[in-house]
Amino acid sequence: MNKTIQQLADIILNGGRLDRRQIDTLADASTDAFDDLLYYANRIREKYFGNKIKLCSIVPGRLGGCSQDCAFCAQSLHYDTPVDKTPRVLSDEEILAAAADAKAKGVPNFGIVYSGKAITEEELQRIERLIKTITEDYGLGMCASLGIINAEQAKRLADAGLKRYNHNLETSERHFADIVTTHKYADRVKTIEVATKAGFGICGGGIFGIGETETDRIDMAMELRRLGVDTVPINFLHPIEGTPLANQKTLAPRQILRIIALYRFILPKTSLKIAGGRVLNLRDMQSWIFKAGATSILTGNYLTTAGRSAEADQQMITDLGLEC
Repeated sequence: MNKTIQQLADIILNGGRLDRRQIDTLADASTDAFDDLLYYANRIREKYFGNKIKLCSIVPGRLGGCSQDCAFCAQSLHYDTPVDKTPRVLSDEEILAAAADAKAKGVPNFGIVYSGKAITEEELQRIERLIKTITEDYGLGMCASLGIINAEQAKRLADAGLKRYNHNLETSERHFADIVTTHKYADRVKTIEVATKAGFGICGGGIFGIGETETDRIDMAMELRRLGVDTVPINFLHPIEGTPLANQKTLAPRQILRIIALYRFILPKTSLKIAGGRVLNLRDMQSWIFKAGATSILTGNYLTTAGRSAEADQQMITDLGLEC
């Protein structure tokens, strides 16, 4: 057993948390001690979350036609990708049908995602109505990802019954300008702060495999810890033809599991939600995410790529002796 990893894990298991120097030491020690890192990441998960795994699903309220230039995104107007650049807005009926399907499949948490930098007043009024209907008629916990919002919009969403808001940092502040130029890292931080002040639970995470360094990964984790997010969506690049990252090599499964485990050490009491890129990148090692410290998964299809069925994910969780 790697003594350094063991000692650092003991700090967390005894209720403490690691400082940056200790985190850097952990990252160095775990380079050649993969099994030991996962062993203690799983111990930390069990201590703070038991065997409960959270499931959620999403539906795109608006898909495509995005004015932003995120280098990994198929929906951007800046790139010639297979996704139609004409914005497609799902009807109320389509969104409610997706909510009903989530309910029927035992997925208790449901999110509406809009492409683009922000939403209009008309779109906000529609989303308010949908949140109320889905909350009252289906009893689902509602989340939304609507881009940059202000304090008034956040209050209205809260009044409508929204419980959680998703807004990812994507990467570190240093690396962000290499990935996005049409808005600032500070805009994302401010949105998380606004949503937090409105009383929402915050899903704030990022995407890995986009050319970032290990220092970038740790920097983002530290900023998420500073912001106090309670759930971190962890996405992995699914290279899309036409985007600047189309030829980026995907991360190997063991690299991915090591990232999850490091985040479990850095954010021991924060839910880690494994989301986009899980199927493509992890392949036959998907079930290992929980041993690496994951406590939540996004199930069903994603926004522009296929995921796994809720039934398959629920069976995987049951087979592992976990609960959902």
